[in-house]
Amino acid sequence: MLAMATKWGILAKNPFAGVGLLRVPTMPERILQPDEETRLLKACEEVRAPHLRPIVVLALNTGMRKGEILSLQWSQLDLVNRSIHVENGKTTLSDRRIPMNDAVFENIIALRKNRQGNLVFPIPRKTGQRFVDLKTAFRSAVARSGIAHLRFHDLRHSFASRLVRTGTDLITVQHLLGHAKITMTARYAHPLADDKIAAVRRLDGSRFELSSVPNRSPERNLMSATQGTKDLSFNKLGL
Repeated sequence: MLAMATKWGILAKNPFAGVGLLRVPTMPERILQPDEETRLLKACEEVRAPHLRPIVVLALNTGMRKGEILSLQWSQLDLVNRSIHVENGKTTLSDRRIPMNDAVFENIIALRKNRQGNLVFPIPRKTGQRFVDLKTAFRSAVARSGIAHLRFHDLRHSFASRLVRTGTDLITVQHLLGHAKITMTARYAHPLADDKIAAVRRLDGSRFELSSVPNRSPERNLMSATQGTKDLSFNKLGL
């Protein structure tokens, strides 16, 4: 705003010109393990929030953002073809179709029996109104489950990371998440700790040396290899 005010002549000088931005610390991201997912879903059932469990199931199995889930309408669901049409997202690519797996489909069918209005997750006793947020209920469930440092957004991260680990290519993951750039998807698809350990351990079985002579530099090894090739060529020519 100050830069524009200076440009428009409202201010003679931008007082913050040349001041660098503060570094924003990176928030740790969590990937739910199978046992943690079981504990979280069980805790969601114990919290007094009727829609919390199906919302968490949807996040874990579709990678949808919290806002996309809370504003989801029945008109966006294609139960015949088992897909969800995400509309009016953050970016152009946010408008996408996500297939329903069995976990999502079963939850949607169960919710349909008590349908109230067009919202899939309406506020109880307030027909037609959507949840603003679920922070309190989700934090209570996380506390009950005993899982440390888990945010709702980590459910989306878990979805993407699991897809990559099963061999799904990044382009497909990008389209499912609705990312505008593949670099954003790559951030979700970083290798897990056990993958890194397995990668490094593979080096144990692939040790090799250019020469059996100890303490020889790579340059001398290369010269020896080149000389050997020349000698072999001369012998073939009878020289």
